Amino acid sequence: MNVRNIETFQEALVCQYRDLIHEAILESETDHKTRMDIGKLNSKLRVICKAAQYDGLSDDVISNLIDEVVPTSKAA
Repeated sequence: MNVRNIETFQEALVCQYRDLIHEAILESETDHKTRMDIGKLNSKLRVICKAAQYDGLSDDVISNLIDEVVPTSKAA
């Protein structure tokens, strides 16, 4: 596999995990998107992190994705 293919694969993987994190947020929202089930979100994010590690994404990359996708008003 050449460097270009590896970079393209990594970019696709990052996009996939960004979508999974966004989906986890949507699934954790309750009451017409006015509340967030933090326990449910945390559980989903732990599973996503483990899968990302298995797929070869570093902890830094997945942490940055979570920081990008999780709204700060809902993360607190």
